Amino acid sequence: MRSLIRHWAPLLLLVALVGGCTLVPTQPAVDRAWFLLELPPAPTTAGAPVPVELGSVRVAPAFAGKGLVYRLGPHRYESDFYNEWFLDPRDHVEQVFRERWIAEDAVVRLVADARTVPGAREVDVLVTGLHADLEGPAPGVAAVGMRVFVRDRDRMRLWELDRRIALESRSPDALVKALSRGMNELLLEIEQRLEG
Repeated sequence: MRSLIRHWAPLLLLVALVGGCTLVPTQPAVDRAWFLLELPPAPTTAGAPVPVELGSVRVAPAFAGKGLVYRLGPHRYESDFYNEWFLDPRDHVEQVFRERWIAEDAVVRLVADARTVPGAREVDVLVTGLHADLEGPAPGVAAVGMRVFVRDRDRMRLWELDRRIALESRSPDALVKALSRGMNELLLEIEQRLEG
């Protein structure tokens, strides 16, 4: 009996090790994807552009991570590990503002210091929404929100802006497309208000 165990033990040990270390995939691997907001070109102006100093751009903590965010219920947000923003959301939103407002014929013209330019305003932005809201009927909506602080020499204003765009489907591509549309609409509204 002992010789039988000694004879088969190495083989049984090898089978156990090989069997325990083998992974049989049950599903295909999920590929990671990276996204950017895609906005159309900024509208142009025939008149003088509004001089603006872009102060701080911040993103609310729930949306500050790189993963696309899904709201599942009240105070319940989930970040998508496989579908992310290519840039940090704060940097990305600031870049969107700056690229839009450095064009020569843009409605808004960026200045370094609003205090040194007559009629200039300082604008600070807090992004309060940049996510999919899946709590309602499927497929849900994309929510983009901003709290915009505008200061000029005489006064200070606060604009609470938001857009809710219906999703075409529950896919990352559809979410980014709707978020891009919502962001563009908010930028247009900010520019119209700054002109007025």
